[in-house]
Amino acid sequence: MEIKTLDKLPEKIIIPLRQHRGAVCEPLVKKGDRVLIGQKIGDSEEYYSSAVHSSVCGEVIAIEEAAHPDGNKSMSVIIQPEDSNETVVFSPSKDLTPEKLAELIKESGIVEHYGMPTHTVLKPTGKNIDTVLINATSSEWIGGTFGTPKEYASQVMDALKLLMKAAGAKKGAIVLRTDDNDSIDAFEGIEVDNKKLRVAPLVGGRKIGYYFNEQESDIVVLSQERIYGKKILNFFTYNVTGRKVRIGCDPTDVGVAVCGVKSAKALYDAVHEGKPFYDTVVSLEGVSNHMEYILVKIGTPFKDIIEACGFTGDIGKIIANGVRTGVAQYTDQVPVTKGTTRISLQKPEEIIRDQPVACIHCARCVDVCPVSLVPSRLNVMADQGRFDECRQMHIGNCIECGRCAVVCPSRIHILQLIRYAKNAIEKAYADAAPKESSNLKLGCCGGE
Repeated sequence: MEIKTLDKLPEKIIIPLRQHRGAVCEPLVKKGDRVLIGQKIGDSEEYYSSAVHSSVCGEVIAIEEAAHPDGNKSMSVIIQPEDSNETVVFSPSKDLTPEKLAELIKESGIVEHYGMPTHTVLKPTGKNIDTVLINATSSEWIGGTFGTPKEYASQVMDALKLLMKAAGAKKGAIVLRTDDNDSIDAFEGIEVDNKKLRVAPLVGGRKIGYYFNEQESDIVVLSQERIYGKKILNFFTYNVTGRKVRIGCDPTDVGVAVCGVKSAKALYDAVHEGKPFYDTVVSLEGVSNHMEYILVKIGTPFKDIIEACGFTGDIGKIIANGVRTGVAQYTDQVPVTKGTTRISLQKPEEIIRDQPVACIHCARCVDVCPVSLVPSRLNVMADQGRFDECRQMHIGNCIECGRCAVVCPSRIHILQLIRYAKNAIEKAYADAAPKESSNLKLGCCGGE
């Protein structure tokens, strides 16, 4: 797979100070300052935060609110880049203690694609991690520019060991996709502690513990079908380890840290090159009949990426992070962040404008739901503001894969309604008394 590099500098780089969940960074620079590539420009003393770095050399022309891929605005450092590759001094690290390694992860600005700072995933407050999983089922080599498949396997395996060390975990696994033959070939026979591992498919009721015993190794490489969705962590954890994560909790509550290829690659670069997380690979679909992959500097506006790939037609919609579950953008000046993995373009004639009609009770949404919910029922209750009943029907288990909306012949916006209900429940139950109706807290059914 060819990964292009965006060499042309954009007119401006927009680097949000909020590229992670947790405390928003405070700017460390001011208007008029000259910054270098890799220079830390935002930080927070809070544990649940992650540093932000400049991806270019140039002058800070503003610190103001700007568009963010999540659909809102965020305080951002806006830089006018100059044609220079001047960087701060990058210093590789060796033989770091687990504490120093976790500190390096925070200082390097490494975060997961789902938003959590990686060091908080590995060392969550008050919890112990015993297993680290790298979810490579949807990576498609997006973690970085690897020279060869074997280099990809070697670097990701090295990164897994670093992640395990930082977490204090004894066991770890890399989970590939069953139809990703390139990755499977790359990892097949990889050596760990002088043992050659084989890629083992997760079949039947077998979980990760079986393969630890079978291969007599604390590190294994597995494969499974790809799981789509924005909330897959709990489902993924159960599918791989067999550990059930309760609604409202996350994998760290059962001793599992889930990381992605992107953060694994960033950690490898931080340790071996001293390089912070300031560039990333994104995929671009809709420009041609095949997917484009391009290495870009964080903070690059979508507009510059689209133009660099040769798109000249009318754009009907720009979507960040996938057509099924992503967020439609209101401007092409929104920047790439650490959590950006895909940019999808739709021409005006490709936008589906069908009006939803009444549910015909075909149960197709039930058939495709990977977590055995009844989306058609949840959709009705969410639309009517019956959030307590949604909660009783385990709406929190939805992984937001979007399959229900795709197969619905009535074109009902099932996923959007489920998200609406989940957000309402999250807000309502934060402070609500156990027997108090959540609906009255949210302005529904006459409440305020």
